[in-house]
Amino acid sequence: MGLSIFEGAKADDDGIGAVLVGPVSPGRRGREVAPLIRAGCYVTFAGAGLGLLGVLLPHPPSFDVAALVGVQVVMIVWALAFLRFADRLPMWTVQLAPAFGVVQATAGVVFSGDPLGAYAIFYLWPCLYAFYFLSSRDSACIVALVAICYGAVILSMEPTPGAGGDPSVGDLTHQYVLTVGTLAITGIFVTALRSRANRLWTQLSAAARTDMLTGFLNEQGFDEVLGTEIERVRADAGRVGVLLVEIHGITSLSKHYGYAAGDEVLKEIGHLLDDSTRRIDSVGRIGSTTFAISLPGTDEHTGFLLGEQILVRFRRANRERFPNVKASIGVATYPKHASRAEELVAAGAAAAEIGEALGSDRTVVYSPDIEGVVKPDATPTPSEGRANLTTVLSLADVLDFRDPRGAGHAGAVADLAVAIGRDMGLPEQRLQRLRLAGMLHDIGKVGIPDAILDKPGPLSPSEWDQIRRHPEMAARILGARDLADIRGWILARHEQPDGHGYPHGLSGDDIPLESRILAVAESFDAMTSDRPYRDAKTREEAIAELGRYAGVQFDGAVVDAFVRALESATVPHGV
Repeated sequence: MGLSIFEGAKADDDGIGAVLVGPVSPGRRGREVAPLIRAGCYVTFAGAGLGLLGVLLPHPPSFDVAALVGVQVVMIVWALAFLRFADRLPMWTVQLAPAFGVVQATAGVVFSGDPLGAYAIFYLWPCLYAFYFLSSRDSACIVALVAICYGAVILSMEPTPGAGGDPSVGDLTHQYVLTVGTLAITGIFVTALRSRANRLWTQLSAAARTDMLTGFLNEQGFDEVLGTEIERVRADAGRVGVLLVEIHGITSLSKHYGYAAGDEVLKEIGHLLDDSTRRIDSVGRIGSTTFAISLPGTDEHTGFLLGEQILVRFRRANRERFPNVKASIGVATYPKHASRAEELVAAGAAAAEIGEALGSDRTVVYSPDIEGVVKPDATPTPSEGRANLTTVLSLADVLDFRDPRGAGHAGAVADLAVAIGRDMGLPEQRLQRLRLAGMLHDIGKVGIPDAILDKPGPLSPSEWDQIRRHPEMAARILGARDLADIRGWILARHEQPDGHGYPHGLSGDDIPLESRILAVAESFDAMTSDRPYRDAKTREEAIAELGRYAGVQFDGAVVDAFVRALESATVPHGV
């Protein structure tokens, strides 16, 4: 059993009994109460054995042997019954067990025929059990019960004469006061030691779950907290979100400024994360440069927004001092992405890994489709500002897989854009770059939660904000020097001739021609495809819509070129 008092005991005045009287789950009650009951049973077996030994050894003639043996047999039967059902008994049986022990000790004193005899020592056994396992209040009640029972025995029995003759009233008084007083002082001493041991255990337990550098949870502590949150919401079909925050550039910073500077930055990051979260959230440092945040009751949408807010604060805090220190954040939620704590952390880590491979400084929501597409060793280092073309093309395919209704959208936009560009006389080399831009035009949506992409109803203002940011995210993903032209086209493809587009409000010829071509091609394919919020338009309806907004939302020359391409059948069949 060991120092089982540590299992759930409070640090100061309460023992295990006080801690477990409140509402606890049946599973936990069984795990916590059973060891206490077994300990009491083992103490009872030992006491019964000594009681029987006292009967077998030479003893005074006042002993009622049959009665004493009966008391020990009752004790053994009682202990066997409790031992058999230890996993099912409630906590109050532990609290009452010492009282039953006091009654048994009193019966032993009565049947020994001598209130000053050795059987009075058995009062110590239930009291020690109470001092060690129960609260101070319960222990005081047991001592008070001993005082009442032993006092009643002394008042009601005639003591057996010893070698010195009959004991006087003073002898009886001294015996009573010394016995009860010794038990009370022992209780105070044991309770004080228990409180100190509990405080020490609490400190050691907290230290084992705390990161020594930042003062937040370490990996073990975070796993425990996250597992507890998942178990808490499992029965209610609730949600738990996790953010995995990977910090990049700490190693380089430590080499240049010293390890103390690197440690200081990590501590500041930990406090930044803590200040960015709610009181019910938990922050932990689970790796040398990895932080994790547990978010009870949070879905992937809210987790993504929090991740973006953290990145804004992170950039602001490190822009001047350490511009090369960056972060990538992965978002995963229970039960959508994982059913256990370790799986949820792994999903968040996979999403953060994707963010790192795409150049850091971004939030990525976990999706099993894109896990494995991006690996750090498949992409040049983020500090070089390059991206692997195969990687981003794979991500473009994944976006189609995430939305079965729009499967083939990227390829269709690419074909339409090339047809328009060819009608407008663009050279072949430029057409091939335009085709690639069409394939990659939606790459920024990799960081947008499925709940927004698949939402059947109108988007909220915050959801629209996320949608409007995806061109900028695409530009960050397409950070390679040899993709600079495509990056600019995709960034400006939602600009409008009347200046009411986004993200920069460009107008007229300030918008690259390729961006204007992509806008028409994408809008036509979107209008002629089913969406969660509407049915597909016919080809004629879509053309009419483009003509209606020519010169306002779409470039009129590009719309005319698109119509000519349709009429000349240069647009691929089926588009």
